[in-house]
Amino acid sequence: MGTTAFIQARMGSSRLPGKVMKPLNGQPVIRHIVSRLESCKYIDKIVVLTSTNPENKVLVDYLTAEGISVFQGDENNVLARFQAALQHYQCDTVLRITGDSPLLDFEICDQLIHYFNLHGADYAYLSEQFAEGVDCEVVKASLLAKLDLAKLRPSEQEHVTLHFYENKENRFHCVELPNTQDDSHYRFTLDTQEDWQVVEAVYQRNSNINNMDYAAVKTYFDQHPEIKVINQHVVRNEGLAISLAQELTGNLNE
Repeated sequence: MGTTAFIQARMGSSRLPGKVMKPLNGQPVIRHIVSRLESCKYIDKIVVLTSTNPENKVLVDYLTAEGISVFQGDENNVLARFQAALQHYQCDTVLRITGDSPLLDFEICDQLIHYFNLHGADYAYLSEQFAEGVDCEVVKASLLAKLDLAKLRPSEQEHVTLHFYENKENRFHCVELPNTQDDSHYRFTLDTQEDWQVVEAVYQRNSNINNMDYAAVKTYFDQHPEIKVINQHVVRNEGLAISLAQELTGNLNE
């Protein structure tokens, strides 16, 4: 059944609403993500996973018109959305992508899938020495489908692979793909308005943007420190940190 890329995307982002449909060089962010994933040699299918919230209709309509597979599920319980999608799109392995990575690198996705297979892993993820903006994870579909939602914390339901990443009971064979250097100071993900300014600048100033790989994006930032600095104050994985902090204080509805 192969590997399916599930792109997690919705219109209701709290810090950058509607980001997946914001235009970059005449095409929405989600189209750029799909186009980059289409170059992966280890991916057999691409599906965008959004929610049943009516505000996502514009996204669903666009994807349908473009012939891109789309699945609608739970708005807040994202893990439940993934599990429901697996009933419709059965596969052996899931490549999880979020809808905030228009500059992701398909070769890194392929490297991670290969690394996952090479080590016979249950779950594989990138070292935090990679830049924030090429994030991807690989998980065994059968294990993802079997997670008991009733036994998981709210943060584990919201952040799909957190249960595997924490691996508190050492039940899973988890592997981390290392980077050859520390690129953690680069940030080109889309989570805030400052992130948007950075990514939009990259797209506006590079005519060959569709062929820009990881190395080329980093080179651009090295040559334009005035752009790179715009979002340097944004905390990495801030959404997850907020979820975990709310669990500790009991303020889960903030």
